[in-house]
Amino acid sequence: MPMKHSNIDSLNNFDFLAHSFARMHEQGQDVDLKAITGNMDEEHRAWFCQRYERYCRMAKKEDIAELEH
Repeated sequence: MPMKHSNIDSLNNFDFLAHSFARMHEQGQDVDLKAITGNMDEEHRAWFCQRYERYCRMAKKEDIAELEH
């Protein structure tokens, strides 16, 4: 979902943060999405949460693949 008022650097930063927090979550650390996204507008919050959830799913698949080998 492309955001209307964002540049590529902002998207890269949001993506990096989403990936980092997903890794933290997968490592068992508490991640409070409401606190993280509290100051974001709705468009950025929705995009960030979608990316975060995607990275969480990817990390879980990687963990399952490692266990199977």
